[in-house]
Amino acid sequence: MSSGDRCGDWLCERQTEGVELCLRVRRWLVRRRTPYQELALAETEDLGRVLALDGKIMLSERDEPFYHEMLVHPALLLHPKPTRVLIVGGGDGGTLREVLSHPTVQRATLAEIDREVIDASREFLPSVHQGAFDDPRAEIVIQPGEEYVRAHPGEFDVILVDSTDPIGPGEALFTREFFAACRGALREGGLLALQAGTPFYWPRGLAQVVERVKGSFPHVGVYLGFVPAYPSGMWAYLLAGLSDFRAAESELAGRFAARGLSTRYYTPGVHRAAFVLPRFVEELLAGAPASASR
Repeated sequence: MSSGDRCGDWLCERQTEGVELCLRVRRWLVRRRTPYQELALAETEDLGRVLALDGKIMLSERDEPFYHEMLVHPALLLHPKPTRVLIVGGGDGGTLREVLSHPTVQRATLAEIDREVIDASREFLPSVHQGAFDDPRAEIVIQPGEEYVRAHPGEFDVILVDSTDPIGPGEALFTREFFAACRGALREGGLLALQAGTPFYWPRGLAQVVERVKGSFPHVGVYLGFVPAYPSGMWAYLLAGLSDFRAAESELAGRFAARGLSTRYYTPGVHRAAFVLPRFVEELLAGAPASASR
């Protein structure tokens, strides 16, 4: 069964050449080809509604806060007052929802290449976006993220890259050129956060993206979270800045309380623990060659 194949009422993702995750489908909501990718939305037996792009699971209703909270809150809480935030990708609206939960945010721009992902999510994933697309602080732009970033230098306090895997439409969001453009689009004290896959199945991919981000940012940290629907469950994120963002960790609890955040997975304690890496990840990052690839 190839990636994205479905056998009867099952949605199956090939996670590696030898590993597949299959979810029993109660009802198909969307199954179509957009100008950019294969879009599927299904109501599943155990994980609620599930969004898949090109046969890869992007989210499930049951565990999406685990991912979206860990992508968003570390960067926004380490910034003293994020007012302008850019989300690259994230057409389901979950990242936008979490960004807008920060009362300091005055404008959150979502640059998504595929309008059909947003349209399907608006209709079928209200539990995920929770009306975020219609928040007056939200700006929705249908444009490749790499183009948008280059055209807006010095505008953002935080950039969040909520991308697919580095293939197809998502490939341009993992290049040295893109990360350099992100640096240019940040204000002084700004931060970049992105998802970086699983170090368990794709160790060379994580090593490569770290090396590329370090080409533009002097301070880069890897942290981990748990997302059951993603390959291996262990998921990596990167946080990057021009100054030592870890110095603000003592402010996490105070900012979390002051901003009135309500979460299911993220806490300031989880934040600090997420940067404590298992030995195999430490060794992977310490010995990553510049030419590493997935």
